[in-house]
Amino acid sequence: MNIGIVTPYDSANYGAYLQAYATKKYLEMQGHQVKFIKWRTEEDRKKVFFKKSSNLMVRIKSLLRKKHNMENYNKMTSALSRFEMVDIQDIDKSNLDLVVLGSDEIWNINVKNFQNKVFYGGNCGNIPILAYAPSAGNAKPQDFSNFPEICDLMNKVNIIGVRDENTASIVHELCNYEPEIVCDPTFLLSIDDYEMQGKNMIKEPYILVYTYHIDPKFQEYLVKFAKEKHVKLVAACMYQSWCDENVCCEPLEFLTLIKEAEYVFTSTFHGSIFTLFQHKKCVIDAKSKKLIDLVNWTGMESAVVKNDDSYEEFCKKIQNSHDYNTFEMNLNNKRTKSRNLYKQSLDKVIGE
Repeated sequence: MNIGIVTPYDSANYGAYLQAYATKKYLEMQGHQVKFIKWRTEEDRKKVFFKKSSNLMVRIKSLLRKKHNMENYNKMTSALSRFEMVDIQDIDKSNLDLVVLGSDEIWNINVKNFQNKVFYGGNCGNIPILAYAPSAGNAKPQDFSNFPEICDLMNKVNIIGVRDENTASIVHELCNYEPEIVCDPTFLLSIDDYEMQGKNMIKEPYILVYTYHIDPKFQEYLVKFAKEKHVKLVAACMYQSWCDENVCCEPLEFLTLIKEAEYVFTSTFHGSIFTLFQHKKCVIDAKSKKLIDLVNWTGMESAVVKNDDSYEEFCKKIQNSHDYNTFEMNLNNKRTKSRNLYKQSLDKVIGE
């Protein structure tokens, strides 16, 4: 079957790419051919990497980090060579048998990009539509009230399952439908299914930092802990001026960075997934609903740092060998159920 995927595969962070990569590889392992639907121009994509702002401080920071942003853009662009794409304008000529929506926060209606109808099955003609693991982020049902056309489109989608409880509640209210909670597509693969790249990028022992924003207290803790342990602080993708080194790499190299780190600090959803996936000593700053859901169903609450944690508590958590046996058991249960739901939905389309 020829399948088109609608997802933010070309964003400026590793998680967006890796969930797209995992969806592609999983479907190919089932014998399907996969293409990504190109929903924005290259000019629009560049704006994600080189953001403009009227705020003077933001503009100064952007200028200071121009080289870093350019390197990040080049690395992420290079990684796209693994994907075959079809322009949304050419979808009628693409001979697709199915379109899969997801995953990532494609139903977060509060994000301008995700107000595009294509993320809800629009512009896809008469091609059957499935949704696997979309997330609405921190959006609420009332946020969709100004988008009646999008609500109509959601009601026409065959939803295999959503990624988190918040999205499930939105689908229930808007579509009068109780969706299953499925695992993120990155979990559909085993860690051995990922073609990791770039061994030994950092020669010295290091703490990997992968976060958009960090609480000043945790920044202070990390700097102090790194000095005590005689390790480097290495930031990936998102620039952190306080770290010893900032690394731009391709997403599959990022997985190797996690694997070879002594410790990991992250506050992102996919950063947490691949850290837990590789059984690392780590701490997770879980503030978003989706990340709280993740640590809850995986049983990894022991890795979560809290704002009122003392430095001693922080050190204890980051050096803890978490209960990864429980993690693997919970993951295997969720993965098996999610794979079965996915296969049943794909078989149904083939049967029709």
